[in-house]
Amino acid sequence: MTVPRPFRAVLPGTGRRGIGRYASGVAMVLLSGPALAEVQRAGTLLPGANSKDPIQIEATKLDYFDRDHKLVYTGKVVATQGSSKLEASTLVIFLVPKGADETQGVPSSSSEVRRMEAQGPVTLTSKDQVGTGDSGYFEKSENKVYLVGNVTLSQGPNVTVGDKVVYDLGTNRAVVTGRVKSMFVPKEGKAAPRR
Repeated sequence: MTVPRPFRAVLPGTGRRGIGRYASGVAMVLLSGPALAEVQRAGTLLPGANSKDPIQIEATKLDYFDRDHKLVYTGKVVATQGSSKLEASTLVIFLVPKGADETQGVPSSSSEVRRMEAQGPVTLTSKDQVGTGDSGYFEKSENKVYLVGNVTLSQGPNVTVGDKVVYDLGTNRAVVTGRVKSMFVPKEGKAAPRR
């Protein structure tokens, strides 16, 4: 028995070409094994990432719904953009529909991401910062990433827990809500001055 090689689809640049014409080929290949897709120039979707870096997604399976403008990745999903990484059980990506004049009545999607939803456990990693939660989502119109349910943020030994975190990609500001608890460990080597 031979093990199929991972599928790799390169989706075109933001809003210029649709992926509808690739759907039948994608479906045929997806039936044979794990999926890997790369979305180029889709903007910053993960905290700490550079918008010029492509987004690469690996999963066991990809279902593409052309009419719904939706991609559903399932099974050990790993999405990376530069040094940032998202891990989840399921990742649903909603694409911006193409204009009706371009599709001539046939539903199709651009490669521009409108919204992403991750079901967990969800882990977001950017350099030495790690955020976890039960679920998460990215809303392009707000340019914000949300982690919801049993949220933990850590950077080295420092840890903050809460119910929800909202990370603004424009300002790099995170807000943790719910019953928030934090633990900060002072650096070793320098003693605090005594008074």
